[in-house]
Amino acid sequence: MAFHALYQWASLMALVATCAAAAWRGGWPERSAAAAMALAWIGSAVVQRSLQLWGLQTGIMIIDGLLLLVLLSIALRSDRWWPMWACGFHGLGVLLHVAVMIDTDIWGRAYYVAGAIFSYLTMLALLVGALGRRRPAGARPWPD
Repeated sequence: MAFHALYQWASLMALVATCAAAAWRGGWPERSAAAAMALAWIGSAVVQRSLQLWGLQTGIMIIDGLLLLVLLSIALRSDRWWPMWACGFHGLGVLLHVAVMIDTDIWGRAYYVAGAIFSYLTMLALLVGALGRRRPAGARPWPD
């Protein structure tokens, strides 16, 4: 994936900011989700079919499904609230892939824009969860 468009740079900058906040303020759930999101972003860039800009991207759908499973696993194991929001937003993105797979008449730009919105909302859930985390007085700088 070459960075030819502003949306690619914006997505990368949002991901870097979110992952940095998760590494700085987060515990294991935030760091795990940030690592999974970064790997999913890189994997999506690798498997994206650039010749077919609009329409179902099967490779990205598989990666998004795997990321949803990771987020769901984090949500079920952690005591945080943000993973459920992240699962909900990312689940809508996966559901969007399924809808395009079922109905190929869905307008390509709507598929792309809605997918981007759900991706940013998933990152926002992680960012709010990481930055909103309070540490008790005297806590170690790197929580468990």
